[in-house]
Amino acid sequence: MSEMLELADKMFTALERGEIAVLDEIYHSDVTIWHNWDNAEQSREDNLRILSGIPTRYDDFGYEEPRCTVLEGGFLRQHVIRATIGDKTVNVPTIFRVFVDGGKVRRIEEYLDAGELRKVFA
Repeated sequence: MSEMLELADKMFTALERGEIAVLDEIYHSDVTIWHNWDNAEQSREDNLRILSGIPTRYDDFGYEEPRCTVLEGGFLRQHVIRATIGDKTVNVPTIFRVFVDGGKVRRIEEYLDAGELRKVFA
């Protein structure tokens, strides 16, 4: 159980800091990332490329109010994304269902209201 929580902490710390090398290390080579807002699966390469741009897209970015629950074969992570550009800040409740296989992330299902991000940062 603690290994799963440690993996979750490592993953979200890396996401928040833009540490793509850490994500590269903990992702399976064939990881898929699905988003509810476009109902599409994203490849490992596309996901790492997009995540690498977070530090340049936002003046401030982080995960607030983290709650993590260990599940069989992975974990569920709830948090509020707080992102700032200039004088605009958005808070978006988010859920990640993460499937883990052999200590590495095999699949991520991300649920959030992307319209909230677009509404503030359009």
